[in-house]
Amino acid sequence: WQRGREGRHESCLQQVSFARQDSGVMATDVAAPKEVKPLQAYNRHIISEHLKDRSPYLEEITSHLKEDEISMAMGDRLFPRLVEQLTAPGRAPEKLVEALRTICDMCSHQENKSIAINSEVISAATHLLMHENIPVRRDAARVISSMSLLIGGRGLLPIGSSNLSDKLTKAVGSGPTLPRLAKLLLSCDDELVKLHVAEAMQSITIFRDGCQQVVDQGTVVGITQYLCATLPDLPATKSLALCLLNLLQTLAAVTMYANNGMRDILGTGLIAKVVGFLGNDPSGALPNVLPKHSTHATDIVRQALRLLWHCGNNMKARVEILQAEGVRVITQFLSDTDSKVREAAICALNVVSLETQGKKDIYAHSLTEIARIIHEENETTYLQETAVQLCRSASELPVFRFAFARHVLKSVWLLEKVYGTAALAAISPLLFPKEDMETRTQACVVAHHFLTSSNISFNGDDIRVPPVCPLPHVEHPPSFSFEECVDILHNLIDLTEQVEQSKECLKALAGMPKPKNELANLLRAGLIVPPESQKAFVESLVQD
Repeated sequence: WQRGREGRHESCLQQVSFARQDSGVMATDVAAPKEVKPLQAYNRHIISEHLKDRSPYLEEITSHLKEDEISMAMGDRLFPRLVEQLTAPGRAPEKLVEALRTICDMCSHQENKSIAINSEVISAATHLLMHENIPVRRDAARVISSMSLLIGGRGLLPIGSSNLSDKLTKAVGSGPTLPRLAKLLLSCDDELVKLHVAEAMQSITIFRDGCQQVVDQGTVVGITQYLCATLPDLPATKSLALCLLNLLQTLAAVTMYANNGMRDILGTGLIAKVVGFLGNDPSGALPNVLPKHSTHATDIVRQALRLLWHCGNNMKARVEILQAEGVRVITQFLSDTDSKVREAAICALNVVSLETQGKKDIYAHSLTEIARIIHEENETTYLQETAVQLCRSASELPVFRFAFARHVLKSVWLLEKVYGTAALAAISPLLFPKEDMETRTQACVVAHHFLTSSNISFNGDDIRVPPVCPLPHVEHPPSFSFEECVDILHNLIDLTEQVEQSKECLKALAGMPKPKNELANLLRAGLIVPPESQKAFVESLVQD
């Protein structure tokens, strides 16, 4: 039997050798197996199959465990065993780190995470956040971050370490988790501690219940103080950059979903700091401290813009953005290479445009970029539709409305989409003789489209500032133009020699009794003098 076994083994080796020679690969070319990094504390679990160690009726079944080592159990005892060792007094810091990392590694599985939450892992980790050893603090924050992804874990954060015995917590006291995270963010000098604390806060605010906890327990105050102390300077290291990213994500979620989420941000100067940070060109400088080909630099810019966007839903925050010249800074990101950044920028401008000063700043800095985005073929539908809404909001300022109509005069479809019938009032000043002939001609083409076409979108901006009265004129462009467009009859008659479309416009207007009578009165009074070559045509318009 032994000789047969050795023979089969030798035959297998020969087959492998022949196969390698056939493929041109020598045995020495085969890569050596890589070292597999073991799970923390995995080698501490000692299993014995002897009856004396397996009997369930023995009074002491843990005598083989050593006090100075981290041991694991099986099944339901896995996390309780680790928690017992985390809360045991006098445990060496490196052993605490080993146990915390074991918990993090095991909790990538959601079922294990639920078991860990029910085993008071959060209480032990909260207590260790205030440990004097820096590596222990780092991994304790990582455990909190992992547990907070489930609603059960977030529900235990207000309790924190209160369930632990007074004997264990007398040195640092017991209490909820979030205030300790905020304290670490502000007081600990270690960059990795700050990073893991920021990751924990971001995990907590992944859903609405966590966002409200962050507000109610005053954690927003700590985040605001930290950002006010570090911004607008760019982060100097990768860890601080990622910390900033997570904190911006946290505040962006809080300001959107939590009740009174902006309460602790307004009036602190944070908004001006964020605007100043964006003005320091983070897209160009941050890649120097972040890994190549990573999207972290873009994500930081996007989250900062999202924070301004969400805060802009509050009137006081909009004033702070405007005072910090936010419109000028945000407009720079409308040409960013990342579509998500452009979308966040256009949304931030959209909320700022609710203020009169915001409309003025958008007119001064953003008009051409907005028009370019709407005309761009490769832009996302969301971005272009938001840009259209921004145009309508800013067009409540007359100077923006007339300037935008002049800028996109050749895009009749865009004027129809943004303003509807009210575009006639926006392009009417461009018909006056003081404008160059090319502008007057194109304005007449736009007027011809609205006055004679039967397939147009009348509505445009449903809010209608300035108001349209009477409202049914929106669906009858000739009536609207006669009531709202100053001197349109004079300007169209003046163009009859150069622009053929002006005649069609005049026919559409003269088809109604009121404009026809008005034109007849003006001709009789000599207030309108048509060109000599067009006199017969104009007089024919008022004949019965």
